[in-house]
Amino acid sequence: MAKYALLIGASEYESPKINNLSGVIKDIEAMQRVLKNPDIGGFDEVKFLSNPDSDTMRSEIEQLFLEKCQEKDVVLLYFSGHGYRHENGNLFFISRNTKINTQGLPIIGTAVDAKFIHDYYMRPSKSQRQVLILDCCFSGAFAEGMSAKNIVNLSIENEISTQLGGEGRAVLTYSTATQPSYEDSGGGVYTSYLVEGIETGAADKDNDGVITVAELHEYAKRKVIEAKPVMKPEIFAVKEGYTIHLAKAPLDDPKLDYRKEVEQCIRNGRVSVVGRKVLIRRQTELGLNPEIAAAIEEEVKKPFRELQESLQEYEQTLIEALEEEPILSDGTVDDLHRLQQILKLRDEDIKPIHDRLIAQNLISTSKSISPQPSSTINTLQLVIKEEDDLSSEKSIDYTKLRNLLAAGKWKDADYETYVLMVKALGKQNGHYFKTEELLNFPCTDLHTIDSLWVKYSNGLFGFSVQKEIYLSVGGQLNNQSNKETWDKFGDRVGWKLEKDWIDYDKVTFDISALEGHLPILYRRSIVVVFGNVSWSFVVLFSRIDLCKAA
Repeated sequence: MAKYALLIGASEYESPKINNLSGVIKDIEAMQRVLKNPDIGGFDEVKFLSNPDSDTMRSEIEQLFLEKCQEKDVVLLYFSGHGYRHENGNLFFISRNTKINTQGLPIIGTAVDAKFIHDYYMRPSKSQRQVLILDCCFSGAFAEGMSAKNIVNLSIENEISTQLGGEGRAVLTYSTATQPSYEDSGGGVYTSYLVEGIETGAADKDNDGVITVAELHEYAKRKVIEAKPVMKPEIFAVKEGYTIHLAKAPLDDPKLDYRKEVEQCIRNGRVSVVGRKVLIRRQTELGLNPEIAAAIEEEVKKPFRELQESLQEYEQTLIEALEEEPILSDGTVDDLHRLQQILKLRDEDIKPIHDRLIAQNLISTSKSISPQPSSTINTLQLVIKEEDDLSSEKSIDYTKLRNLLAAGKWKDADYETYVLMVKALGKQNGHYFKTEELLNFPCTDLHTIDSLWVKYSNGLFGFSVQKEIYLSVGGQLNNQSNKETWDKFGDRVGWKLEKDWIDYDKVTFDISALEGHLPILYRRSIVVVFGNVSWSFVVLFSRIDLCKAA
């Protein structure tokens, strides 16, 4: 009874017409590390095959399934690289020596036929526990020839099954049979979350100390969709293949327990007021210091940050395109569609950006958008701008602030926010407000300002965003600030660089800024002096909470 794994990474190719994949080796090394670890994967052998030619790849796979393993062994084959789906529907793995024909398509005789692997290596193998993980384009096509795809929950009673899981075959794929995957910077996003689920133990959904194939896939799938919503990871199983045990997870581990609590409390990358109370309570119960708890929370938020970064990149690109072409050309529309594919965004993800920016562009240019040929960019025609809530208890007009935020003019919007807050407190323009005056800042106006910042930054900026970060580093909403906590907050939002507080001219007025970096309220000496400045923001955070409760 043993566990064997063969990890194949194809990152470099002899044909100049095939793009190299810089992140593949990183994927393989990470997967190898967790599978070899005796306290986690516990595999007896994990062989790493880097950039093999097609003959070597076939030979090594044959040895894995037909020569090395026995009946009760677990066998895992992992492939990261380019996949190609032939017009007949078959999936092929692109190897180092794969050649490209005059039509720009792979010559299948120089690639590795996935159907051949399934029919001639996996099917006749002695191993009754087989796992195949594919992080490549069109990977879902592999399972089209399998005899069963439905997952059925069967009882597992014998000793061998208790240790290794049920017998069968499982195939985990990053994409569907028709989806290209597009490699992410630094490696495949699917693999990174598979590794994370194993290494942290977070994939152990039922808390029994064992991570099954199905648990691991469900964890990685959820994370992938949070980060790259267009992707659709799939799992296919024959018999009880989905119950095969892949790794061990720690039991009674405070960090893992807190991580799972964070997973429960986060909604669309944010923690609600109630969720924050739960996390603070659990942090205390588990005896975790604020730094460790904050690090765990940041790691859980990672896929949501990835999504926000993709949305911000798309939005900034569209802003620049509209500045150059108020009426987008067909070529630009096609380029936007390509960018959308690479960023792995759905039509519904980019529609609000189109609605907002195209409408704003119409306002500024007094022009209409002509119909576009691409169905993906059809939302450009809609120009439906949702009415923002610009309510004010003090009869203040927030239209200019809304328009500045919608146009991504963050510095101007920061100054406008300062001006409007001064007005909301009944003071003259050019004056500043005292911290104690914020204790009674009008709730309606505070909500309007904050919601506009949150909406038009796609959740990156805003007082409520800053408040959640402040709480995550151990801050308290008691209208008092603590220097140590404020220092941690400054580090997290980018107001401190190399232990020094930055000046206003060093503020990043761009979507590349850290979460919570804005607004900063037009402070020439941003937070150089601890005291009044930090207290002002803490009072604002407390006021947000009080206003919500009112």
